Amino acid sequence: MNIDDKRNSSMSPLKSVGFIVGGIVLGSLLTAGIMISKYNKKAVDVSDAVGQPLFIVDGKTWKTNELPGDSRMEYFDLENNIFNARQAIASKTALRLALSKDLGKPITPENIAKIEELLPIQSVTEIDARTFYDQNVAKWGVGFFGGKSYEEIKEQLRQQMTHEKSRELVATKTKEFEDTGRIKVLLKAPSAPPVKLNLSGFPVRGNANSSKVLVVVADYLCTHCRESEEAIEKIYQEFSQKVKFVHVSYPLAPQGLSGALARGAYCATEQGEKEFWDYQKVAFAIPFAKMQPPSLMEPEKAFNRETIELAKSVKLNVEQFTSCLESENARKYIDIVRDQFNENVGFSGTPAFYLNGSLIQVSPQKLAATLKLALN
Repeated sequence: MNIDDKRNSSMSPLKSVGFIVGGIVLGSLLTAGIMISKYNKKAVDVSDAVGQPLFIVDGKTWKTNELPGDSRMEYFDLENNIFNARQAIASKTALRLALSKDLGKPITPENIAKIEELLPIQSVTEIDARTFYDQNVAKWGVGFFGGKSYEEIKEQLRQQMTHEKSRELVATKTKEFEDTGRIKVLLKAPSAPPVKLNLSGFPVRGNANSSKVLVVVADYLCTHCRESEEAIEKIYQEFSQKVKFVHVSYPLAPQGLSGALARGAYCATEQGEKEFWDYQKVAFAIPFAKMQPPSLMEPEKAFNRETIELAKSVKLNVEQFTSCLESENARKYIDIVRDQFNENVGFSGTPAFYLNGSLIQVSPQKLAATLKLALN
């Protein structure tokens, strides 16, 4: 989520579904033999290390790895967007070629069957859409849908659920063909420029002495952060002996419940790292409806009360937690976190992931695969 989106955008599942769907198309044209791979590790590309000549100013040649901070990150963002688009075209085309071959469909320079013809799916029914809506309202509150009724969003919800169903089918089939070696995408992702982060005082788990460090920056009320947390947990279970995991609680809305939960994260850490991780689990599960305080209660008091209830539920020292939550130190923590990352070149909102000092730009759905590739 972008910093400017703030409160309401994190509540909308339509944004969430749209975000998931945005990664549908998996993307470079190849021939019918189809040997397309995620990364060709045999190829040697030193351009990231030595830089590529980009322009000349007053006789001095500037390379991509010499650009001033913000320009270097802007250039990386451009390269990364181009890479993602190429990746999408490559794997989708590879899948279409493989399926066309299996189904005996003609493959010519002028024509190839569309993915919808090769992997047809049934549209999501209104019953399925209504069930999805009701289940999420029961779990998260109507705020999950931005306060909109089912009737207001049912057609858009059905379309996006159908789109997501198609995405999952394409992703499953693509992975099946990749696992059997039928398709490989021979593209190399650009490397993000390194950034300097002060990580002292933030909660750590995994191998605290590892040189491999994964930093997760998240807001407890950010929908995409909640999606990512599931992937992070799976990564942690697999790599806890090899990787140092660091969590940074960054509130998109510091004056709202988001801010209270982030202060609560600081206070839980003050009681111990185990206490923090216990707190984190329940903080990520708090209903979105809690973002709106009772009409007759002062907002900060209401948000603090909800946060203290979370602390009680995981058996923290409530007296110590309450005192900390309202302390100047907890408020300073929020300022320190926001100042550090708002000034950090490349940071644009939550969730954000840094591996060994480099920003990783990836959707929650591709996070696990991306990290596994980088960590192995």
